[in-house]
Amino acid sequence: MSKHGWERGEIKLPSTEAVAFRHDLVNTYNQIQTRLFERAVSIHTTLKAAGKGKRNFNYFEAFEKIMGVGSWDFSADGWDELSNVLFPYEAEVSRDKRKPSTPKKKDFKLAKLSAKGLPVGGEAGITFKGSTVLWSVAENNHSVDRAHDHAMGKAFFKRLSQVKWTNRSGGEIVGNDEYNQEGRESGGGANYVTNRYGKADKQFKQSFAAVASWRKF
Repeated sequence: MSKHGWERGEIKLPSTEAVAFRHDLVNTYNQIQTRLFERAVSIHTTLKAAGKGKRNFNYFEAFEKIMGVGSWDFSADGWDELSNVLFPYEAEVSRDKRKPSTPKKKDFKLAKLSAKGLPVGGEAGITFKGSTVLWSVAENNHSVDRAHDHAMGKAFFKRLSQVKWTNRSGGEIVGNDEYNQEGRESGGGANYVTNRYGKADKQFKQSFAAVASWRKF
């Protein structure tokens, strides 16, 4: 089922944790890149062997089967990175009639510890600005789901859950989707909060508790 949506948020990290937070994510990203390169080489070898001596062999369809997905289902982890490297052809060119390109290490570049940003698949990214980290997912069909299911997306939210928040740190991630935007009632269709951290989460819980207490009277 279609679900166009987007997501974005700025979260201020405690100054004592900002550097370690970025370093942890960069190290995770580099580990993922290394694994993807190894997998790309393995898949390329498998595809070449499968198509050897066969006329009109559909390499892209064979790639989809290896990834365990069907047409227009890009949920498999590493789909964006692997498909872009193995089948780096223009959209108007039918990829199923082309042989896979040979993957190279430079196709899976590693990031420096001082990196200002890290991609999360093909539609999302993490940006570092001082002690503030930004999470951004472009509007597209199931782009939010894919970003959260991506290995880097999982690592990002897991690392956020480990932060020891201070009174001056935290923030919110907001988003919207096509179903929510259909709301026609007062206030309907507005952006909504998907995650709260630190000070923002504390303030929300306090206001919620205050409302709950008031309703008892």
